[in-house]
Amino acid sequence: MRTSILFLLLVSAQVMNSFTSTAQTSNSVNIIPKPSRIINAKGSLLLKEDVKIFFSNEVEGKEILLSYLCDQINQLTGVEIPKKITGKLPASNKIIFKKVNDNNWGEEEYSLIVDVTGVLIEAKSGKGFFYGIQSLLQLVPLNTELKIPYVKILDEPRYPYRGMHLDVCRHFFSVDFIKKYIDLMAMYKMNTFHWHLTEDQGWRIEIKKYPKLTEIGAWRIEKDGSKYGGFYTQDQIKEIVKYASERFITVIPEIELPGHSVAALAAYPELACNQGTFEVENEWGVFDDVYCAGKETTFEFLQNVLLEVIELFPSKYIHIGGDECPKASWEKCPLCQKRMKEEGLKDEHELQSYFIQRMEKFLLTKDRKIIGWDEILEGGLAPEATVMSWRGTAGGIQAAKQKHDVIMTPGSHCYFDHYQDDNYIEPTAIGGFTSLQKVYEFEPTPSELNEDEAKYILGAQANVWTEYMNTSDRVEYMLVPRICALAEVVWSPKGQRNWNDFKDRMNHHYELLHKHEINSFIQAPHGGVNKNFFFDQMEMPLEVKLQDAEIRYTLDGSNPDVNSKIYTKPLVIENTTTIKTQTFHESGLKSKIRTIECVKISPLVSDTISELSEGLKYKIIKGKFSNLDEVTYDEVMQCGVLDKIKFPKDIEEEYYAMEITGYLKIDKKATYTFFNYAVDPVQISIGGHVIISNEGLNARQERRGRIHLDEGMYPVRIVMVKNTPYANQQVSWCSNYFDQIPINSENLFH
Repeated sequence: MRTSILFLLLVSAQVMNSFTSTAQTSNSVNIIPKPSRIINAKGSLLLKEDVKIFFSNEVEGKEILLSYLCDQINQLTGVEIPKKITGKLPASNKIIFKKVNDNNWGEEEYSLIVDVTGVLIEAKSGKGFFYGIQSLLQLVPLNTELKIPYVKILDEPRYPYRGMHLDVCRHFFSVDFIKKYIDLMAMYKMNTFHWHLTEDQGWRIEIKKYPKLTEIGAWRIEKDGSKYGGFYTQDQIKEIVKYASERFITVIPEIELPGHSVAALAAYPELACNQGTFEVENEWGVFDDVYCAGKETTFEFLQNVLLEVIELFPSKYIHIGGDECPKASWEKCPLCQKRMKEEGLKDEHELQSYFIQRMEKFLLTKDRKIIGWDEILEGGLAPEATVMSWRGTAGGIQAAKQKHDVIMTPGSHCYFDHYQDDNYIEPTAIGGFTSLQKVYEFEPTPSELNEDEAKYILGAQANVWTEYMNTSDRVEYMLVPRICALAEVVWSPKGQRNWNDFKDRMNHHYELLHKHEINSFIQAPHGGVNKNFFFDQMEMPLEVKLQDAEIRYTLDGSNPDVNSKIYTKPLVIENTTTIKTQTFHESGLKSKIRTIECVKISPLVSDTISELSEGLKYKIIKGKFSNLDEVTYDEVMQCGVLDKIKFPKDIEEEYYAMEITGYLKIDKKATYTFFNYAVDPVQISIGGHVIISNEGLNARQERRGRIHLDEGMYPVRIVMVKNTPYANQQVSWCSNYFDQIPINSENLFH
């Protein structure tokens, strides 16, 4: 970064007098990511529609920059600026692009000056000019008047790698949406698009030498029998790569190996260790069927695939995956064991390292480098590999200490498939919790690294895995505004980041995002639970922690709109009612609608029972059930008694349902809230009332139900399904007498 003295020399002394160098922010300057240095001034520039745009002779890509600037201003304001480069330097009403011929400037650095004469953007390269345009666009008011505040900015990024990932395999997205995704990245100065193109659930890139990859591997049969999939032709990929390059975004393709390869094996089963046929997976998870490391044909196939890939993607990096590769097939495969013996490999982890290093050697001959997930550290790291650290930061620290480049993308802060608000309110996600503030507080360079080691941290990336995102709107909802927080993490100086300041600027950006028709996350109203049982009357408190927003609601089951009642105080409910409530932000953006069921019932009467035994009875019903209605109770394979509400440990079947019955002992009169954190279907009934119903495959999502209970014994029935190997049904409760805890054995009887 240039010194402040050099920065001041960029403008004339007479104009400089009107600026205040002590001010670092202003209500009129809401740029994200926050620039390295801002100097504000009083006043603003009013550009007229016939504004003149001038480029110095040395500026490359003038037409692309001109077209982008004019199109964006038109989209934001409706003002049509002529797409014409003036040949003479105008005196006023101007936007000037001037190239800086100074080797001390970075490739992505720019300066932006808005004063009484016009706009001046200076940079060394097209990247810098483009980022200057992005900052200028964020200063433009979203109306028909091009009134831009006076400001001087000198700016450059903290990290060279600022990435966003998109999985198009679990769910497939159109070319138009990929372009929209890239446009959103460009708005916030992100410069690398990591395109996850192959998976167990679908192969999405046309490879002409192997047509069955897209004829077979791109399509799966869903559980309802429908055919799902799609792929990108090579022409479409070229179109997207060109589109990204015009926005100074590098596209890095990911071709998964040696694991996550079932879709490829479905097309070419001879590449597997075991003989047989394979189907493109229609479930999420990790699967034992992987490329055979003992067959030369495997490497021939992958090299041929990569030859076509590198012709499509000019990036110096190719991502080869390397994550979550089970070794079970290799352990049983004679050819893999033979390979290990011949190469002197002591175990299957070293066999994976051999696999990765062999692919790296091939790509190095084509002047390309590999990136891999942090599992590529296992068994020995390939010599030139860059590590993408996702299982926390430990892998990145280890790689940096070995003098390997690192991209930080820990699941804790950078997995945008995680919930961003309370999961009982939010749409189904894969699990986890990564709020906007948590993303903003992420620090990519670990304190465990010394100054020399820290140089190997290239930057950070957010990952968008799409198991539970089947539409482009849903992707946008999970992406925004968290992309804004990460953009500031990887661009702005660490010492300038301030959460409260960011929140204030973010409030302006909701309007900008709405203008771009982005389906941004807006926090839904909090308070209470979604299923309530009451006797006389109940109160429902609501709140939302978002500036310039209000809560609207209905009590008749209809969806709220701008004419619905505004929430001002807790709602008093006296009869069975469906509350629908929604957050309305002044930008025009709205939250998802939250539905709250309030059911009026007669007071429950405790059962009088003379003899009871501890624990709840259970039955195990054999079968794989996708929902609770399918549970037939025809094939009971085991019965017993449980002291806790959980699956027994001794069940050998992979899939089954369990019915639990008995009594719940209530020691104190209170309103009780029940919680279920479920992956698979579950239903909990107390006194004949369904308190919680969690239907279908819902990932890790919490359900809550609330009911008032007097002291006594109440019949309880729970049906739980185990459909997935990672199922872990959890049932807990709380009241005004105790915090949330598991339901213990002293409260369970039969």
